[in-house]
Amino acid sequence: MASSRARSSDIKLIVSATVAVVLAGLFIAGGMLVATSSGSKNPVCGELNLGKASDVRGRLETQGSSFVTGGASCGFWLALDNGNIAAYRVQQPSGCAVNLRDRGTRWVCGGNTVDPANLAQYPVSVQTVGTTDALIIDLRPPELSSTTTTTTTG
Repeated sequence: MASSRARSSDIKLIVSATVAVVLAGLFIAGGMLVATSSGSKNPVCGELNLGKASDVRGRLETQGSSFVTGGASCGFWLALDNGNIAAYRVQQPSGCAVNLRDRGTRWVCGGNTVDPANLAQYPVSVQTVGTTDALIIDLRPPELSSTTTTTTTG
């Protein structure tokens, strides 16, 4: 039979382990809460490197326009507009969402056909990353964006 001293030591060990597990659980739950609560409904997106600019242009020329998620609510349509690469925002300032219809021949927003010239865009630029000319889409809001011009070489 275990002595009272051993029993007391076992109880302290069990209580300490229980407290440690509870504290670890609270720490993990707190971390999850912080990670999932953004504090605002409009996430701030950053710059997105789409890869080698000439490869992206080649895909657009051969396969046509494509949807890119951009993460969170920062999706956009990548397309050629008069030979220039354009990144049309999915969520337009008017509140409608842009979609490409009729096998890539017609832009629709809120059920209405829209001229691409009237669609809000993200700034597009070609920047040297290492030894590659990369196509960069600036998904940040204009007030946070350092890129204000659109460069579409590549």
